[in-house]
Amino acid sequence: MLFHTSEEYFFEVLEISEEMPVLVDFYAPWCAPCRALEPTVEALSEEDPDQVIAYSVNTDTDPELAQRYAVKNLPCVLLFRDGKPVRRWEKDISVEEIEQIIRNL
Repeated sequence: MLFHTSEEYFFEVLEISEEMPVLVDFYAPWCAPCRALEPTVEALSEEDPDQVIAYSVNTDTDPELAQRYAVKNLPCVLLFRDGKPVRRWEKDISVEEIEQIIRNL
């Protein structure tokens, strides 16, 4: 399941990343590549919810959060671990690519 979050609740995302990897998909509703990537991120989170959890952040409604993490291109997916971003993707990614990176953490 892909959860939605905002600036107000992002501290919870960082807390969860202390226990397990967290993917954060920064998107905008008008962004076609973002819509194309969403099923990949959602599939990954549903495949093994004990290994990774996924959130999405709407950059139109939370531009400060996007700015904090230097999101300049969409889509942008960040992998958080221990409260910090450890990997960034600004292109199309595959479930397999993300799984391999998570296994290597």
